[in-house]
Amino acid sequence: MPHPAEVSAESMVLSTHPESTSDRRGLSAPAGNGGLLTDVEWDSMSNRIGPGRFPGIRSPLKSLVWLVRVIVGVVFLIGLLATLAAVPGLSLLTLGFMLAAEAGLARSGSLRHAFPLLPVSTRIGTILILVGLFLLPLRLLASLAAAHGVIAQSSPLAPNPQHTVLVVLQVLVFVHMITAIACGGSLACFVRPIRNIRRLAIGLRDGSWKESLNHWSTWLLSVFRPCEHLVLAVKATVGAVIWLFIPTALLAASSRPQTDPGFPGLLSFVGGILLIPVASWLPLLQVHQAVTGRFRDIFDVRTVRRIIRQVPVHWAIAAVLLYAAAIPLYLTKVRLIADDAVWLLTPLFVILIYPARLMFGWVYARGMRRPDPTTRLIRWPVKLVMIPVLGAYALILFATPLISEAGQAALFENHAFLLPIPGQLFGS
Repeated sequence: MPHPAEVSAESMVLSTHPESTSDRRGLSAPAGNGGLLTDVEWDSMSNRIGPGRFPGIRSPLKSLVWLVRVIVGVVFLIGLLATLAAVPGLSLLTLGFMLAAEAGLARSGSLRHAFPLLPVSTRIGTILILVGLFLLPLRLLASLAAAHGVIAQSSPLAPNPQHTVLVVLQVLVFVHMITAIACGGSLACFVRPIRNIRRLAIGLRDGSWKESLNHWSTWLLSVFRPCEHLVLAVKATVGAVIWLFIPTALLAASSRPQTDPGFPGLLSFVGGILLIPVASWLPLLQVHQAVTGRFRDIFDVRTVRRIIRQVPVHWAIAAVLLYAAAIPLYLTKVRLIADDAVWLLTPLFVILIYPARLMFGWVYARGMRRPDPTTRLIRWPVKLVMIPVLGAYALILFATPLISEAGQAALFENHAFLLPIPGQLFGS
């Protein structure tokens, strides 16, 4: 049986962040309205603009539509996070959204809470795709009008009806897209222009459109909450830097010019040894800090070690996936890219790091809910296997300055724990 103090630690975390007020929003929120929507309203609006729940295999057509919407949402979610990561000053928000997703999955144990931005990205992706489809014929007609303009230069009397049709269509398509987006931006809104105009006119006349707009704005604010996500990212970054600074600084010692090559090598060896327990605990410590919201919990090693004892195999799988995903990212530092080309690599960083981080949220959820630790016949072999695995990661990290133009600075840009960007610590 677990120690009473450990049980109280688990109950403290779960009671401080009940599922009814935090799971669906990714961050802890006060109960009641408090200027935000209720849980029922939040879920209702998420299902309206997002994929919603899986309809089930008994509804194949609805399931196919659901799958398409999920794919659209995930693709544009990666694009949204990658765009934020490429903008200096906003890259911390990408880390904050990832941590909030980890915390949502850790609290509920449900995968549907691991993508708090999925409803927004699904609707944004739908709007962008439909806008692109409506602009496609305009592009074709514009090319025809341009070709006719070349002919008209040689014959001033030649009429140019394509240009007139193009202008009329541009106005009609622009009005249609604006009204469709104003009415919600769904697929139905883009194929029923007359209904959009009628609904918008009625809504503006009786004030219901303004009320609906305020409702959606409140929902979007409860989803994005940039200040809270920024604070979450800053806490995790500062905590990770504190944990990583000494092992990383020691690991980089042997790459400095020294008169005695033996002593720097010894320091690097010590740094690599210290990095093994840090690499074991820090991913779960960041999840624990995101769940509780307290900065000091980044040092709550006791809770993290208990989670590892509860689910050692799950922890080992998550750790291998995280560091296997982080290793290819160091290859992007072989040659430093220009600041305006960072956005070319940020999607790769998000694709590799986001799922790996979610794995630790899942491990945290299983570990906190399991009452008894796993038998030692499983725990100790897993730990003995993971020591050389984590040591290999430390060795790869040690070798990074040898292939990177960033030199020793590449050691401190640890993508498994810090910003998912191919630049400096706080962006390029």
